[in-house]
Amino acid sequence: MTDLRTELADTLCSIESIKIYLAGLVSAASDNRGGEPVRLTYVGGEFAKNVGVPFEKHVTALADSARIAVPKARRKLAPFVQTFCDDIFTISENPPGVFFVARPGTREAPPPGAVGSRMQSALRFHRAAWAAFIRPLEGKKRFLNLDRIGFTDSAERPPEGNWREIDERFILGLAPGAPVDGVELQERIEKWTQESQVPISRLVIDNKPPREPSRQLELLLEIIDGLPAPLAASWAIPAAVLKHLRDIR
Repeated sequence: MTDLRTELADTLCSIESIKIYLAGLVSAASDNRGGEPVRLTYVGGEFAKNVGVPFEKHVTALADSARIAVPKARRKLAPFVQTFCDDIFTISENPPGVFFVARPGTREAPPPGAVGSRMQSALRFHRAAWAAFIRPLEGKKRFLNLDRIGFTDSAERPPEGNWREIDERFILGLAPGAPVDGVELQERIEKWTQESQVPISRLVIDNKPPREPSRQLELLLEIIDGLPAPLAASWAIPAAVLKHLRDIR
């Protein structure tokens, strides 16, 4: 069976096709957050999960094979978006080093320390993942299972399953019934996923609203319409990509 991630990677072979795909990721993530801007690290994690390689590695491979012209300094996700995607969404940096992207007309990224604004875009984590970063760690190591979300405390990593250790510095360590600072907890989980190279989407409950017809698919069809007829007729697009574009706004 053909790997759908390989098919998707092969399709994302131009700057325009990458832009369309990124727009879909941002739209879906923003919709799940009530229209709030989306952290660019989340978009990068979703890209790596779905395409099979990190964004920079994918773009570098295309540039090295002369299929796209992207300077080396613009191959990471943030510089790429700043350079090539300013016509489809806005990007802001606040605080320094933390980037947010949004569709035009959505709310700006929350300022540092604005707890109320940040809570509006809180992610909904699986209960077991949430608990793994709250409960105190008492003399053992904590491991989170990414195959079937759950955690265990033990002296050594369990022998079977996709287990990742949660370092103690990421754990709140609250007593039962103690109030939880949801903002701080989300920040700890996000930092852990970044350091551990775990897509944060693995820990989030997918709660997508009903979708309208996909504007991204319409954009793709407009691109095809603009191609010379012989080229358009020979351009094969995997069904998985079309289904993905159909299902996103």
